[in-house]
Amino acid sequence: MPSVDRDERPIEQDHWTARALEVLGTLFGGATAFPRARGVWRDDEREQRLVWDEPVVIHCYASATDVRRERSQRVLGEFCREMGRATTQGEVGLVIDNVYHAIRFD
Repeated sequence: MPSVDRDERPIEQDHWTARALEVLGTLFGGATAFPRARGVWRDDEREQRLVWDEPVVIHCYASATDVRRERSQRVLGEFCREMGRATTQGEVGLVIDNVYHAIRFD
């Protein structure tokens, strides 16, 4: 969960972390948010500007059956797009079965 938007302005990280945990707990049975880390993201759409961040990493175990459910994919995608747009992110990343999925916004 990011701590800043693309312009490095603070976002409501606690709110979005709680929302993410609620979504993942409802869909997959639980999730864990790890304490803040130090990170950087290269914004290729803005001349490769580096955006420094203190993200909260959220980890969730889910069965393949749960992940394949159309409803799970729809709800998770809707949450990622809502959070990404509301917090002015360049993308929201999910790792599923060791594959990185970038969700971008138009």
